[in-house]
Amino acid sequence: MDPGAPEAVREQAIAWLARLRAGPSDRDIADFETWYAADPQHADTYDALLDSWDDTALVARTPVAQQPRLAAGRPWWKAAAAAAAVLLLLIAGGLVLTGTLRRDIAPQSMLASRIGEIRTITLEDGSRVTLDTNSAVEVRFGGEQRRVQLERGRARFDVAHDTRRPFVVVAGSGEVVAHGTVFDVDLRRSGTLVVLLQGSVEVRRPSAVGMPATSTMLRPGQQLAISAGYAVAPVAIRAPETRWPSGMLSFEDAPLADVLASANRYSRTQIVIRDPVVGERRFTGTFKAGEPARLAEMIGPMFGLRIEHDQNDNLILAAGK
Repeated sequence: MDPGAPEAVREQAIAWLARLRAGPSDRDIADFETWYAADPQHADTYDALLDSWDDTALVARTPVAQQPRLAAGRPWWKAAAAAAAVLLLLIAGGLVLTGTLRRDIAPQSMLASRIGEIRTITLEDGSRVTLDTNSAVEVRFGGEQRRVQLERGRARFDVAHDTRRPFVVVAGSGEVVAHGTVFDVDLRRSGTLVVLLQGSVEVRRPSAVGMPATSTMLRPGQQLAISAGYAVAPVAIRAPETRWPSGMLSFEDAPLADVLASANRYSRTQIVIRDPVVGERRFTGTFKAGEPARLAEMIGPMFGLRIEHDQNDNLILAAGK
């Protein structure tokens, strides 16, 4: 937990963790997302607490069938209060959370990564989820379906084969159905991008006003962009742009504005281009994510731009003189 966070924020983070582990409702999850996004300190404090709680070890070691469920009819706040009390004692005493304590978490899990972090989690069925920077998924596995909701950001899914239980990823206005495959799902403001690396997946978009439901099968090497209003035909992926789990970002003939939008997801220090004409210039290259100063130093000379700093210590790329 962030030792510099105000006591009130730390207590809120503890209460939210306990509440989410006590079997959250859809309203609980929505309220949590609002609180999490309201202040960077909320996100940092909760993520630090989540690391201490160690969801990765829980999901990797504890099958869903062995994880205890909240008793029917038991108010969430009673379980939350008990869990929070234990957490407070552990944190105050500087103790390490043990495997036994972690088994008290409900089968439904909210998994998240911090800004600048790329995190891989092994789920109880052997599937692996790699979360890109500042991403989150809600995992809900049942007897007939393995269901994951991408709440924000981007994730890579390496799905364990199970013909009895399809693996379904819900993101934005679409969902991806797979059995044993590797694919990326990127939740963007403009819609959802699905990139298939191995195997096959079915991408579904429900019906909308004036638009029928659609279903598209992807082959390896294809990607599909979907939104509430339309779904374009699959196109070939750009292989270099699938390297992100390694921490390296690669682009081929991409608009500079798009390159910087991707790079800015990995750091609180932002690189800003105020001239839209400059943002339309094309970039091809590879750089390490989370190093904005080095990226600005690389891009500046390439496009004849000088580097300035604003009051928030962001990096401004302006036309050179």
